[in-house]
Amino acid sequence: MFLSEGKLLDESNLTLLRAYTLKVEDGVRNSTFNKFRFAFPQAPLDSIKSTERRVQFLSGFQPVRYHCCPSSCVCYTGPYGTLRQCPKCKADRYKADGMTPQAYFEYLPIIPRLRAMVANFTYAEKMQYRSNHVRDPTKVTDIFDGAHYTSLLGKFVTIGDEELPTWFFSDPRDIALGLSTDGFCPFKRRNKSAWPLILFNYNLPPEERFHKKNIISLGSIPKKPLDLDSFMWPLVQELLQLEVGVEAFDALLRMIFILHAYLIVVFGDIPAVSLIMRMKGHNAIAPCRMCEIRGIRKPGTKTHYVPLDRSFFPGSQDSYNPSALPLRNHASFLEQAEIVQSSSTNKEFDTFSTKFGIKGVPLLSALSSLSFPTSFPYDFMHLIWANLIPNLVLLWTEKFKDLDHDGQGYVITKTVWEAIGEATFRAGETIPAAFGSRVPNVASEKANMIAETYSIWTLYLAPVLLKGRFLNERYYNHFVKLVQLLARCIDLEITHEEIDDLDQNFQKWVQDYERYVFHLSLQWNFV
Repeated sequence: MFLSEGKLLDESNLTLLRAYTLKVEDGVRNSTFNKFRFAFPQAPLDSIKSTERRVQFLSGFQPVRYHCCPSSCVCYTGPYGTLRQCPKCKADRYKADGMTPQAYFEYLPIIPRLRAMVANFTYAEKMQYRSNHVRDPTKVTDIFDGAHYTSLLGKFVTIGDEELPTWFFSDPRDIALGLSTDGFCPFKRRNKSAWPLILFNYNLPPEERFHKKNIISLGSIPKKPLDLDSFMWPLVQELLQLEVGVEAFDALLRMIFILHAYLIVVFGDIPAVSLIMRMKGHNAIAPCRMCEIRGIRKPGTKTHYVPLDRSFFPGSQDSYNPSALPLRNHASFLEQAEIVQSSSTNKEFDTFSTKFGIKGVPLLSALSSLSFPTSFPYDFMHLIWANLIPNLVLLWTEKFKDLDHDGQGYVITKTVWEAIGEATFRAGETIPAAFGSRVPNVASEKANMIAETYSIWTLYLAPVLLKGRFLNERYYNHFVKLVQLLARCIDLEITHEEIDDLDQNFQKWVQDYERYVFHLSLQWNFV
């Protein structure tokens, strides 16, 4: 039975909740749901609006409304709490009456939902996965085998300068969380974007934790924010509470206990994570969030490149060794961020932010469960399927940036590429649906290619379709080596020995790319 405010739910409320669950899980349209009460007159059903209000009341999950800039520049929280005008675009906070906010950001608190999860017997049982996970020191099978999580075990939780009498994950019921955000266009015309903030519960088994019903939605920012920290302010306040601990009911032991939850990983595409980490981004002079490699600008453009070998760049610094890059670490990252934030003049700020690639101290640094930058990994989907492979396609078809592609051996002629696109589409007629979505014509329907279809095309179709298509065969062999590496990366488990081998082989692949492609395409601009 369900509990609401300590009372058993009656049959009418249960019926309403069952109907609403059907609507959510099966995607029933609002107009159809509104007809349920007429189709089943004996059932205590109501309109969708009344039902949603009732469900919200029964669940106890109430959104909190915060004022925000109508252009989503900032949310009026924390240091912006008392402002009456946006510090970025100067738009008024209130309408003409001086009382009604121009826009809202609705935040869905996480503490009530985490409490509800551990108070639900089925959820609480599934969430034992983390504490029951057996770590094999020779291999990686989940995030709990990673270096960051294992480094937290046995370490005291700290808030500011205060060390709490609690170790990270000392209680089997402690929850590990991951945060993700990214901008997307919800409509086909792509003239409007939204920035959802979501959490993942890593205590759930891997095969369930990323299901839609298990995603913890925090809210959606209507447009790309200029200060993302201001929208995450309510979340960080709750995460700090959860580091200290909050009372909750354990459905398995049927007792009150102190619930802790820790954010251990944050991910998204490069621009999104740059916002979260308060970094200048991928086209900065110091573009990488993991290391301090420096960018070099091609003459006459604003594009920075970060090759390892810089031997032909006039006046450039020494080349980089891919096995010994100048990696960032938590202490130096926050020290540099503090230097930038403490700048006394705009000129000083510009100098330091350009030097470090950092624009200030990120709000998430208040959480001792995170390590900069290791808690902010490059996610595979964006890095490979949404960036590397589409950019390789642009390179092969002579459309990658403003490089000189004339006569290069990696070029695939327009006619041949069109034939590859047609063959790609026809392959869908004989490939079982279990492999994933049908891959569209990669040549003529590029706009319909998504990360999933790029992965299917790369792993299963391209090695066959690209055979003999390049002007120089070594570029095909170079691509096949990449496919072999990517296939190993997505294994469900991988040994540390294999990780080291992959590291070495990716280094060689990049060095070969520079030797075969990058230098040939760019060198004429620098000599």
